[in-house]
Parts: sequence; C-alpha cells; structure tokens
Amino acid sequence: MKKSFIYLGISAFVFIFSQVYEHFSHGVYSGFMIYAFLIPLLGLFVPSILNRFILKREIPDMAKLSLKCGIATLTVGSIYKGVLEIYGTSTNFEIIYLIVGLAFCILAGILMTIKVNIKGGVKKLD
Repeated sequence: MKKSFIYLGISAFVFIFSQVYEHFSHGVYSGFMIYAFLIPLLGLFVPSILNRFILKREIPDMAKLSLKCGIATLTVGSIYKGVLEIYGTSTNFEIIYLIVGLAFCILAGILMTIKVNIKGGVKKLD
C-alpha cells in the first residue's frame, strides 16, 4: 500500500509542477503538460490498487521495473513535448520518448505473462 501512495505522490508532483510551469508561461498552455499527471496515475497508481485489492497477483520484479521505466519515460516525454509547445517550437526528438516508453510498457506486459524461476528458466503462468 505504501508504494501506491508513492505513485499517487508522483502523480500529484507532476500535476503541481505542470500547473506552476503553465502559470508562468504567460497564458500559453499545452495539453501534453496539463495531462502529464495522468500517465503515472493511470500507469502506476491505478494498476497497483487493482492488483492489491482485486487481482492479488505476484508480478515479477523485472516486469515492475520495466513498467516503471516505461511510465517514467512517457511522463518525461509528455512534459518535454509540453515545454516545446509552450515555447512554440517542435522537434522530431520527442517521438523517441514515445517509442522507448511504449517499448518498456510492452516488455512489462510480456514479462507479466511469463514467470522466471530461480534457475533462470522460463515457465508460462497458468
């Protein structure tokens, strides 16, 4: 439950950061910046609550790490894209955040469907 509140705190921090940043942006807003807090909220907090109270499933550490890296990459990429929109510029670099973040999240999904035993072998979950 402690980790769930940490995830909620991360979402709150991103929300407050984006609101403060946009307050000082002289009336220019970006949807990527405004809704960046939803990425850790829906990607970390909600699944952890669902897993804790409804699914009660053991998730491998590698899958957890991959999911956290993917959500962090997507969140930073959204904030970066928001900053660029507020400044009125754009680059092709922000697509890399999307690709890498989605790749980590897909990898986490794959790792959640397989179980790695102590000897390093792979077994399918029932």
